[in-house]
Amino acid sequence: MQVSVEAMSGVERRLTIGIPQESIKPKIQERLKSLAQQSKINGFRPGKVPMRVIEQRYGQKVREEMASEVIQLTFNEAITQEKLYPLGEPSFDLKSDIKNLEQGFSYTAAFEISPDITTLHVDGLAVEKPVAEVTDADIDTLLYRLRQQRQSWNDVDRPASDGDRLIIDFVGTIDGQSFPDNEFKQVPLILGQKDFIVPGFEDHLMGASKGEQREFDLSFPNEYQNPTFAGQTVHFVVQVLNVNESVLPEINEEFIRLFGVEDGRLETLRSDARRNMENELKSVTREKLKQQILGALLKANPIEEVPQSLVKDETQRLLKTRQQEWKIQNLSADLFIEEAQQRVKTGILVRELMKRYDLQANPEKVRQLIENFASVSENPEKVKEYYANEEHLRELESMVLEEEVVDWLLNRAQISETKTDFYSVVEAQPSPSLNKS
Repeated sequence: MQVSVEAMSGVERRLTIGIPQESIKPKIQERLKSLAQQSKINGFRPGKVPMRVIEQRYGQKVREEMASEVIQLTFNEAITQEKLYPLGEPSFDLKSDIKNLEQGFSYTAAFEISPDITTLHVDGLAVEKPVAEVTDADIDTLLYRLRQQRQSWNDVDRPASDGDRLIIDFVGTIDGQSFPDNEFKQVPLILGQKDFIVPGFEDHLMGASKGEQREFDLSFPNEYQNPTFAGQTVHFVVQVLNVNESVLPEINEEFIRLFGVEDGRLETLRSDARRNMENELKSVTREKLKQQILGALLKANPIEEVPQSLVKDETQRLLKTRQQEWKIQNLSADLFIEEAQQRVKTGILVRELMKRYDLQANPEKVRQLIENFASVSENPEKVKEYYANEEHLRELESMVLEEEVVDWLLNRAQISETKTDFYSVVEAQPSPSLNKS
């Protein structure tokens, strides 16, 4: 077997592999003879079928099967010999006529590999740690938000103001033309929350009254996640069906018990809230540090070229995730290519770091994590049985190892602290959940 390696780029390799006659001809003849012994063909006794008949009937298929088998076998031998580690599936190209396979043949295999990381800068990476504490005022804000979650609404006959709810019908057009799902009925919108599906939409409805119709245009940026709107100006016609004002519930025993506080006391609710908020603050702070240190690692070790097979896979994974999160099915995968590239580059550096510094998942931390999962499960033994499976255990080990890598980097980092407040740290995160029911 002759093997040559050609570097097409920093991450692309092409192998040319030559298979000599003596390595393939005996295999084809042996396969044809075996078929001659086994085949049942009308007009011939079992085992007495002439080779020319076997050749006519099975020759092409046998050569295709043998080519596939030999290619897979010799490709694995070649990459082992050349110490190459392909990413994704290789692309094979047979360079010889299949009819003359037994005379020997050659093929090429094109694939990608990880880029060569010659130096790895890991010391003194700069990160900024937000430092905050949960105050009584933060708890007051959370309790107000909990009341808002259970507010009721009364109709009012006045112009809408901040905090009011509108019930609206609206239609959108682009250049006078409709587009899919451009008309909505009986849509609730709370002024001031800035969370409506169309950014800037609610700003045009401040001061609107019941029965009023308003028209306005909104321009969307080119990078807007919904391709229907990206780079377009949409004309909206809105009919205000009703204006409601909020009525917040009192914080009484009945309200407090909605959150699993059995004694119905405000002090207990605030204590539970503080504990949950402190846990969330710790978790979010950790996540921010993690993202910063991995970003700093990438900045200190720029990678110019990444395997496109990995980028493609990561882009598709991000697309599926965002479709579920945003509940928009017609998203374009192109929106996530840049993020996918960053993730792939970070992954390459982290794997190189683990290999170079022999970082491994701490078995005790893995065991403790399984115990933690089991302790909050209704069936602890089932959890332990689940992670007794080798594949599931590897997934858990990967989680632990990722945190080990982050800790390893943070121990070598330059960490500056910035004082801030609870909501500035967790603003982009979900509010702590107190509902235990």
